[in-house]
Amino acid sequence: MAGDILEKVSADPSTQIVYKYVERPALPEPGPPVEEVVRCKELAALLKKRGITTLFKYQAEAIKRIREGKHVFIMAGTGTGKTEAFLIPIIEDVLSEPFEGTRALLIYPTKALARDQLSRMNYYLSPFFGLRAMTLDGDTPDRIRRSIHEYPPQILLTNPDMIHFSLQYSSEFKELVSRARYVVLDDMHVYSGIFGSHVHYVLRRLKRFLRGEVVFIGSSATLGNPREFASKLFGVEVDVVSGGISRRGRIIHVLVSPKGRSKLAEALFLLRLCIREGLKTLLFVDSHRLAELIKLLARREGLEVEVHRAGLRPEERERIERRFKRGDLLCVVATPTLELGIDIGDLEVVILYSVPATFSRYIQRTGRVGRRGQTSYVFTILGDDPISSYYSRNPEEFFSRKPDPIFIDPENEEVMSVHLIAMARDSPYKPSELSRREREVVNVLIRRGLLRLTRRGYVRVTRAGIEWLKPRQNLRGIGDVVSIVTTEGRKIGEREMPMALKELHPEAIYLHGGTPYLVVDLKGNRAIVRRIPRDLPVVTSPLFYTMPSEGRELSSRRVLGIEATYLELTILDVVYGYVAKRFPTMELLSERVFDREYTYEFKTKGVLVQLPPMAEWDTMSNAEAFHAIEHALISAAQVVVGVSPTDLGGISFPSGHIYIYDSYPGGSGASLALFRNLEEAFRVAYDIVSKCRCYDGCPRCIYSPYCGNNNKILSRRRASTILERLLAGRLEAIIVPRSGKPIV
Repeated sequence: MAGDILEKVSADPSTQIVYKYVERPALPEPGPPVEEVVRCKELAALLKKRGITTLFKYQAEAIKRIREGKHVFIMAGTGTGKTEAFLIPIIEDVLSEPFEGTRALLIYPTKALARDQLSRMNYYLSPFFGLRAMTLDGDTPDRIRRSIHEYPPQILLTNPDMIHFSLQYSSEFKELVSRARYVVLDDMHVYSGIFGSHVHYVLRRLKRFLRGEVVFIGSSATLGNPREFASKLFGVEVDVVSGGISRRGRIIHVLVSPKGRSKLAEALFLLRLCIREGLKTLLFVDSHRLAELIKLLARREGLEVEVHRAGLRPEERERIERRFKRGDLLCVVATPTLELGIDIGDLEVVILYSVPATFSRYIQRTGRVGRRGQTSYVFTILGDDPISSYYSRNPEEFFSRKPDPIFIDPENEEVMSVHLIAMARDSPYKPSELSRREREVVNVLIRRGLLRLTRRGYVRVTRAGIEWLKPRQNLRGIGDVVSIVTTEGRKIGEREMPMALKELHPEAIYLHGGTPYLVVDLKGNRAIVRRIPRDLPVVTSPLFYTMPSEGRELSSRRVLGIEATYLELTILDVVYGYVAKRFPTMELLSERVFDREYTYEFKTKGVLVQLPPMAEWDTMSNAEAFHAIEHALISAAQVVVGVSPTDLGGISFPSGHIYIYDSYPGGSGASLALFRNLEEAFRVAYDIVSKCRCYDGCPRCIYSPYCGNNNKILSRRRASTILERLLAGRLEAIIVPRSGKPIV
């Protein structure tokens, strides 16, 4: 039945198959038999019972290096045994000293993933008397927690959040992990941007309580910069062992584009077709809001679809995972929560609502299918956006992309401040333990009264520091947190600044759990909302402008004859109104300007490029060109360095000053990656603006859903003229003072 699904997609007049690529099964290079590598006969027998008679070459190499005490990053395709590659030497070590407390700390990015892996660990441990693996997280019952501390398991599974809290509050936890010889981070591709910067410091704090030599081990599917990334995250140099990108089944990758209907309608068409054919299907989207909207529309069509995303209760997500794995549920719409290695059984179709921001994420998401050897399908929906248009013109380039680099910025001052205060809560420290930049930040925190230096030279936290830290414990963000509270006084969620300003301004429509709410007011760190009818077909988008203030210059270089600078910035976001659109057609209904402005200011890092204004054009014409180039550069960054469109913000001026900055307070490293690859970004930006068939701008080239002024003051043709001259070396690099109003 699955064999003719492509025929049914092709037969639909509203769907165009842009490109088809068939990926044949390919496994890593085979290595030696299990008994030649595994020293313990009983463990070798367990592997064989699981069907593993021969190891892959990369597994044998990883085992060898871990035994030698090397820090290792294991990189291989999904479902090819990365877990066994680090688990075999760890279990062998545990067997040599079985009653020496917790010997290995296995860190997973989520509680669900750690619990999903627990049975796999205990499969290998349970035949040995007294050996066990256990999970410790925020959901662990008190009696189990006491048991873990009284009788420590040899292998402890946890997550970064648990370590972050426990180091501050639990002396028992610090004692529990102190004997660990191995620290393992699985699914390391998740630790990019702000989350990765936080985890870098969590590991740094953990090291202070580990006795003796510790081996750091990481694993992930293929990344573009594994040695640089893993070394930066762990704070030690690592060896990389690679098994390549691997598949067990035949995967048919299809780029599809809707003709005369929306991407939402195309996604629903594919879902409906897959469900009718009885195919287990996973649809990936990149936002909570979109996942909820698709479920809402599917329900109207009588399709049983569940949503799997962050923000749901753990028991809800686990229920959906169980039903999906058993086959009781055929379709799940997921945010990146199901990118990870949670076992959801034999999956036959993956639908990608959009081109993933990074090729590494594409590999992760498509790696969910074909794991049982069956022929499977991946449908990527191309829409009316610049990246889809680019790959419609260059489909071969889409499948020939190299894995993207993963970026983190351990020098994010906001992240650093959180962990320098948390580290003082863990245990007082001396300034000599810190880097020069960290000592500078500590001095600032001392002046603010959040830390103090004792007479004996130790840094301790103050009561004010403890209070400051309380609302800043989230490892996945760094901005001030806004609580979302109903008019009845019930808290339903929270959102971080600066995104909260744009989603929770007065009169905004906010979706939560499939239910729309109208924002009644935004006061300080509270947004007051009122529930409204589910069938109200309206969504809102903010109108805003942004003003940058330049700080310290961090680096500069010439790019195609013009000046480019990487620098610290202070960003002032100002929301002054909103537009209302009919859903799902996105037809403009109204535009509203507030009586007052709502503002938020934060520090970050970004890139400044200075393009010369065209003397033959007036101020408005230059403004249209530079605003369009700013939009095109942010789109190009997705292709070139694999960032999400929400990772970067942009501001342009009629004087030719274009700022592309990290959207997160303190900086995420995304703009630094762009700064290092600006030449290629300008080439892709020119492709985007020069090859569109529209008159002077449309959603397929320079329109952005995140534009603060509703995609006004834009000219694709003028942007093309400037970028063509830039790439040909025909732009005269004239530096003029910044002038004019900022456009975002």
